[in-house]
Amino acid sequence: MKYTIGVDIGGTNIKAGLVCDGKVVKKITIRTRAEHGPQACINQIKSAVQYFIDRASGIGIGIAGIIDSKNGVVRYSPNLIGWKDIKLARILRQAFKKPVKIINDVNAILLGEWLYGAGKGYRNIFLFTLGTGIGGAAVCEGRLLFGANGFAGEFGHTVINFNGPECLCGNFGCLERYGGARYIVELARKKIKSSTSRLKKYRVLNPKLIADEAKKGDRVAQEIFKEVGYYIGIGISNIINLFDPEIVIVSGGIARAGKILFAPMRKTVAQRILGPEYRRIKIIPAKLGDNGGILGSAHFVRARNFS
Repeated sequence: MKYTIGVDIGGTNIKAGLVCDGKVVKKITIRTRAEHGPQACINQIKSAVQYFIDRASGIGIGIAGIIDSKNGVVRYSPNLIGWKDIKLARILRQAFKKPVKIINDVNAILLGEWLYGAGKGYRNIFLFTLGTGIGGAAVCEGRLLFGANGFAGEFGHTVINFNGPECLCGNFGCLERYGGARYIVELARKKIKSSTSRLKKYRVLNPKLIADEAKKGDRVAQEIFKEVGYYIGIGISNIINLFDPEIVIVSGGIARAGKILFAPMRKTVAQRILGPEYRRIKIIPAKLGDNGGILGSAHFVRARNFS
């Protein structure tokens, strides 16, 4: 049996797994030391790969940011401090003497979901992730969309308010600034200052805690997810009008909030897309959870080309 390693590197966690026949055989998760710069993260990646390397024929890396897959270079990552023009594929090839390919982390998740999960059997798919940031990827007419420079799918950095607040990427009014984890927590802190809410009892807030309280009936927490769902719905409407996908898959930790997020998203989309009565669009959660990016990146290292 042929084993490959898939690594999913995000702003919050590094997840690595040993993959065989479309299944994750073993897996480890490490908290990303993004604030310590590229070398600290590279050392973490090496440690994760080392755990499985004796059984693996190749290494596939899915990593957040603008990724040059053809040359194996991380051009820029807004959620990984100091990552600019890092020749990651070469670094790992030199370290492990095995084939290495790198791909944008959301492209990797989409590959996983397309081959083995919620997107199986479809030819036109858009997937986005809700986590530390917001990422996107597309399959159009049965081909993974890379774009001219390999940077297609930056859903979180589409602008939904040209007078909006500054994003980490340096632009203003990006969707990520309205639906990423940082914004959700920031919005919660603003709202609880002038309202009665159970959220006040938490010293440290995160989207999961806010979602849990929303499900228990906390009015402020519900308002937060209604607002976030509305903004993300605006972004999805733009994507549907642009690409006309059959399905939109929502992945990432924040997507696990469930109905309190999906209901306002779907409502906004129904109100804002062109010709809703002529479309059969599905907006559904991902099926593979944390394994999507591992499976997709492990598959990518075996791919003969970038189609």
